[in-house]
Amino acid sequence: MMCNTWSTEHTTRTRLLVSEWVGMRAIESNPKGLESIYNDIQARFEGLGFTVTLDHNEDAPYRPLITAVRETNPDGKWLGFWGHYDVEPADGSEWKSDPWKMADIGGRWIGRGVGDNLVPLAQRLIFFEQSDPSVNIAYFLQGEEEIGSPYAEQRYGSLETPPIDLWIEETGYFYKDGRQRFMILNQNPLLDRVLEKLQTILEGDGRSWTIRHRALNKAFGADRCPCLNHLLKDIPYLAIGPNDDHCSVHGADESVDPKLLSICAKQLKGVIEVMSS
Repeated sequence: MMCNTWSTEHTTRTRLLVSEWVGMRAIESNPKGLESIYNDIQARFEGLGFTVTLDHNEDAPYRPLITAVRETNPDGKWLGFWGHYDVEPADGSEWKSDPWKMADIGGRWIGRGVGDNLVPLAQRLIFFEQSDPSVNIAYFLQGEEEIGSPYAEQRYGSLETPPIDLWIEETGYFYKDGRQRFMILNQNPLLDRVLEKLQTILEGDGRSWTIRHRALNKAFGADRCPCLNHLLKDIPYLAIGPNDDHCSVHGADESVDPKLLSICAKQLKGVIEVMSS
């Protein structure tokens, strides 16, 4: 059965997981941190019934490409996700608190990587754990996004993927006024139904939205994203997630508003409901 609500317990568990990951310092100059986080992510996916494949770069075996696949319905649709588990370095002198120890300040979670991409990834793992999706799930993760994805760019061009019906980006954005910014590509009837469902959810939360026909901004530019270059193709694409205009991604005091996790969980549930109907 699908989990009907995102509870305070789910938020607490997400916080604990992200706090653990932040403390690993998963940056390129710290191979042990990258190795620790990918091992943890692999174990969590496998614990949820996913088949996990690691593609190791011989020159940097501490940050493999991760493919996690869970086929629960041979006749069902495929929902694809991509993201990354590495984070940017941080100069602690510019922060209100230690960037490698997640803090709660002003109602927000502050720590390096919380917005890019640890909280969205952790929430999805918790969501998968608390639910039994009737659609098939495929998740693609890299540990080198913050250095330009050199190995992913090399490997994703020949990667065999399941027949994905909809791609979900690593995260999305809410504006400061509470509106959600849907970023979409390759619009089709399935994506139209998904958007209608998500807009209904926003209306129930007293929020409005805007639609942008473009991909999520990337530090190295969208043309350097191997997922957009090689995995997207002509498949519908949607960027949703708990980031907002206060996140300060890549900057000092990077943060996420945990209050957004509830509506993001409702939206994940809504996507799966549409795809299973």
